[in-house]
Amino acid sequence: MFLKTEKILIPVLCLVMAGIGLWGHMTLPEGAIAVHFGSDGAANGFMPRDMGLMVLPGMAVVMMVALVWIVPALMPKSANLERSCAAYGAVMLATFALLTGIQVMLVLTAKGVEIDHIRVATLGVGGLLLVMGNYLPKTRRNYIMGIRTPWALADERVWDRTHRFAGPLFMLGGLAAIAGAIFGAPQIAIAVLMAGALVPGVVSYIYSYLVARALNLT
Repeated sequence: MFLKTEKILIPVLCLVMAGIGLWGHMTLPEGAIAVHFGSDGAANGFMPRDMGLMVLPGMAVVMMVALVWIVPALMPKSANLERSCAAYGAVMLATFALLTGIQVMLVLTAKGVEIDHIRVATLGVGGLLLVMGNYLPKTRRNYIMGIRTPWALADERVWDRTHRFAGPLFMLGGLAAIAGAIFGAPQIAIAVLMAGALVPGVVSYIYSYLVARALNLT
């Protein structure tokens, strides 16, 4: 069955986020809580307590319904997405786990716990890039996940070669982001993270075109 495990684990993570929000509602005083932080790690965005505690769980539920049920049903070539089920499910689980970690961080911050938000967030996103990079070579041509260049979508040979090339690049980007979070200043960690996410995508796009050109598809 398509996404059988994810249809259990992702709702559980959504419930965990909601439970953390409920714990915050019961233990935090009324008032505004920080929900956004600048590049220096200082809070620069606030919401009323209950609204701030429910933003991520609410967003996660919407994402879950869209990504697990609606989008796969509406996309063409759904059978190809089923061939990429393991990759699609792993990236979704990593994404929802990251959102759960952010929810924990928001509540702990509101309770006065000192947290280096930039380092923690960069570590989390770096881990997500590692998961993506590991699974990209295992994806098959589809319209939801992957390096969806026109040439890769038009020819499975281009798709396969592009994703075998892109996977290690995204893993290196994730490792660089994690190293930047551990050893660099917050601004450096952010810059390394942006480069680790953007450069592999741009290089893979160019590589996909070159593969298509070598196969006389352009």
